[in-house]
Amino acid sequence: MSKYTQDKNYIYYKNTNVPINKLNIRDLKTLEEEERKLLLEGYKYFHENLTDSTAFDEIYFKELQRKTFHKLYDFAGKYRTVNISKGFSTFCQVRFLEQTSREIFKKFAYENYLKDYSTKPKEEFANKIAYYMCEIIALHPFFELNGRTTRLFFDLIATYNGYEYIDYQGALETEDGDNKFIKASIDCMIGNDSQMNQIILNGLKRSE
Repeated sequence: MSKYTQDKNYIYYKNTNVPINKLNIRDLKTLEEEERKLLLEGYKYFHENLTDSTAFDEIYFKELQRKTFHKLYDFAGKYRTVNISKGFSTFCQVRFLEQTSREIFKKFAYENYLKDYSTKPKEEFANKIAYYMCEIIALHPFFELNGRTTRLFFDLIATYNGYEYIDYQGALETEDGDNKFIKASIDCMIGNDSQMNQIILNGLKRSE
């Protein structure tokens, strides 16, 4: 877990990159293991509760993180209130965050939250997922766990359309330290979703 640079650096324990948590876990590896457990529970809960009436809107997006991680973090499901950056990437300024989020999800609603792609070519579906995933990556609305929340969100949309969860194997960090997903995410920041599109396309597989 890499530490974000913030204009108000108050979500980490002093002089650490460990987020302040309800269990007061100070060891990063232990904390990450707890996050993994909660994420698996989140996948199970939201998958089992996926219905035709599910609206993949902003409220649902926030609820994914709140429900999944609220046992661990007070900030779960809440949009950040500070500007953050990582490396050379500066995410959406907080003063524009709420408005930009509304605009993204308004456009997403116009496309029926991508709920109509079960019979369309996989290439079209991958293209749409990559576009909106990049929009949310650039928005980076939460203090932490943005990547996992975003992948959970689109995994559920993929499932709704008759696909398995998106397979990121080979795109996330490998033993040699290469991380194609992060590279694609950086490209998203400059409006280039081509690498993300390829990752999504490679990872989409119809459920049997």
